[in-house]
Amino acid sequence: MRIVPLGFMALPLLAACATTPLQQCMAPHRAELRTVEADMRNTAQALSRGFRLVPARFDFGVHHCVTRTGRVHLCRSDDEGPYYDKRPINRAAETAKLKALRAERARLDAAMANCAIRYPE
Repeated sequence: MRIVPLGFMALPLLAACATTPLQQCMAPHRAELRTVEADMRNTAQALSRGFRLVPARFDFGVHHCVTRTGRVHLCRSDDEGPYYDKRPINRAAETAKLKALRAERARLDAAMANCAIRYPE
């Protein structure tokens, strides 16, 4: 049996991972955009609820649980976790944060459009 070096076995895998200049230009912006959009969802949710849920520090006592549908309800430590505590929010600060996140999303969209102009496929 002939031994094939691992480098040659990995060549097809590396060829499949080859990216175009457009993809290389957009990749960091897309990653940051995912983070910004997740922050926007969390901030909008906190504004609609009027409070923010933070992970509870202790497993005992009465906490808040979130169902898969997003409903928040009281639960005890013998219920299945994770457990959260309510924290009040500052509406003005959360609104300003949401506005800043929207501006950041617009900046990232413009940067990705700039990538598309620089590297047309």
